Amino acid sequence: MDKKQHQLEMNPSTASNRLVKDTLFRLALEAGYKCHHCGEELTRETFSVEHKVPWLDSPDPKTLFFDQKNVAFSHLQCNMAEARRKTVSPEQTLERKRNYMREWRTPEKRREQYLRTKN
Repeated sequence: MDKKQHQLEMNPSTASNRLVKDTLFRLALEAGYKCHHCGEELTRETFSVEHKVPWLDSPDPKTLFFDQKNVAFSHLQCNMAEARRKTVSPEQTLERKRNYMREWRTPEKRREQYLRTKN
């Protein structure tokens, strides 16, 4: 067992992930965030971070994954329920993605992203 793991009494990557989640939760509370879906107060036990528009299989998954405007906080249960919900038609999902892309992926924003990441 290495020194970090011994002193933390857990795998260092587990400890790091816990620290990041605790910090995000504290900052979300301080900023007054509530659940993205139900609008209720968040708790540490039920806190999750999610993407408003699913990034997987999107036209530009990497950009959508890292776009901070596409990130929201919610209860884990609300997040999972939304992921399982089948009531949204494929056409509605496509329209949401199109609206997102129109709003956030203008030529100016694409150029800005390109200049930030080209090196």
